[in-house]
Amino acid sequence: MRKQLVFLLMLLPALVLAEPAQPLDKVVAVVNDDVITASELEAQVSVLRQQILAKKMELPPESVLRKQVLQHLIDVDLQLQLAKNNSLTIDSTDLNEAIAKIAEGNKLSLTQLREELTRQGLNWETYRENIRKEMLISRLQQKAVGSDVTVSTQQVEDYLKTSLNNKKTQQVFHLQNIVIPLSEEPTTEQVKKAQEKARLLLSKIKQGDDFSRLAIAESSGEYALEGGDLGERHLAELPDVFADRVINMKAGEVAGPIRTGNGFQLIKLVSVGSNHERHDVTKTHVRHILLKQASNMTATEAVRQANNIYQQLKSGKDFAIMAKQYSLDAASAVKGGDLGWVTVDELVPQFAKAMDALPLHTVSKPVKSPFGWHLIEVVARKTVDDSDAFQRQQVRQFLHQRKFTEAVQNWQQHLRTDAYVKILDKELA
Repeated sequence: MRKQLVFLLMLLPALVLAEPAQPLDKVVAVVNDDVITASELEAQVSVLRQQILAKKMELPPESVLRKQVLQHLIDVDLQLQLAKNNSLTIDSTDLNEAIAKIAEGNKLSLTQLREELTRQGLNWETYRENIRKEMLISRLQQKAVGSDVTVSTQQVEDYLKTSLNNKKTQQVFHLQNIVIPLSEEPTTEQVKKAQEKARLLLSKIKQGDDFSRLAIAESSGEYALEGGDLGERHLAELPDVFADRVINMKAGEVAGPIRTGNGFQLIKLVSVGSNHERHDVTKTHVRHILLKQASNMTATEAVRQANNIYQQLKSGKDFAIMAKQYSLDAASAVKGGDLGWVTVDELVPQFAKAMDALPLHTVSKPVKSPFGWHLIEVVARKTVDDSDAFQRQQVRQFLHQRKFTEAVQNWQQHLRTDAYVKILDKELA
């Protein structure tokens, strides 16, 4: 499915920075009040070259590779500067949790992850710093545009209604793209020149040139250094101008030039896969008694009270009567503690974990959550087909991701336009 944060080096091309520069290190670019040095650039070029060869993609000329890498380093530097100016940070706890999830997602222990990174030639501390920077940029982007991106229920329903009879909307499309950029307010001549360049690239591709190599060499897109590989995308994630083309394309076909907000694009359909699967979910009929530490009680006394009620329930006291008498969850107490049918994602983790582990008609020992102490009883369980609700949730997420991506691209374009960037090495300009 879509690209996610993983440990493989190839997904962190713009963030693999060199060790601290040595004295008299040559400056190749000035970015506002910061600089990019030759050692930083060469370290990244070396890493990227290895990744391209490892993926069995064709290398572009060295001069082109260095120019592309420098442009990505500039974009990253601009965003890190802005994050610093906004006092954004990633603490060790968040970083450790993110790396643990990366290891888990790749079915590795942390030790195995470190061993794999060592095998790829990457220092562990450097890797942690790369992940920290990626998380920082993600947090900055959320702060910059996240609150402006919304998806209404009506938009979800409109999409589902439009796509109801089209099986292709239930598929995922593996795409690559090449972006020929345009400024925010391009002149007629600039538009003509960009379109001609896109057409020339399309002609080269049709004559057998490698799409990935051209993406690395010519694209200004976010995934240029990965050969323009966008990964697998649901149709709802794609801009309308892409979706209208992709739905009628066959694997291996290339379409364009397509005019978008940031320039002209070529898109290649690599493959098509199915995304339509039955989605079953376990629902649990559960009831609980919520107890809290009163202002005149110590924590020990609160625990003692919870255990006292637990022992009474074990001895045969009626759960519903005890809930009405003692539970501080007013909404469920009047119903004998009944919460109805719920799924785990509706509950706080501590409650959900305890509930899932309980046999039917068994009362749990007191379970601590942010709300207090719970005594939980599972009344019944059932598996239901949740495909319709799941599909709506997915469409909402896909539409949100599409809007967010477009908003980030526009924001990055503004950021670059407003910045002072001077490339000192003429060969890289």
